[in-house]
Amino acid sequence: MWTCPTCKRKFKSKNQYHSCYIMDKAYHTTKMNEKVQLVFEALLAHLKVFEAIHIIFLKTCVQINTNSTFLSITTKQDRLELEFQLDREDDFFPIFLCKRVSKNRVLHRLAIGELSEFDHQVKIWIKDAYDLINKR
Repeated sequence: MWTCPTCKRKFKSKNQYHSCYIMDKAYHTTKMNEKVQLVFEALLAHLKVFEAIHIIFLKTCVQINTNSTFLSITTKQDRLELEFQLDREDDFFPIFLCKRVSKNRVLHRLAIGELSEFDHQVKIWIKDAYDLINKR
């Protein structure tokens, strides 16, 4: 493990590229409309079902980590963009990007802007991304 001397975050590799610009939750929520704030709060509440996670509010996104980052949330005024990796290609709505990044990993991005869009399928994808990172 390597600890960044500037931001004190811990990483697997020495001198791993990262952002030292740590912000707070309010930095992200102030730019969201009310509908997106509701989705964001529901997502953060849902994440409590996972063990040993860390929520890091960076300047550019919100990262959800356990052994490694398993979910990245980019906050916009009218939507949240979720990014995660799976061991398969699930290339269907609301996913707008599905890209193989290695033999066993596929990057997925989706956008949600309403509470009804934070549905069972999105929760399955988040759990599968968490499980993939925590494989032993």
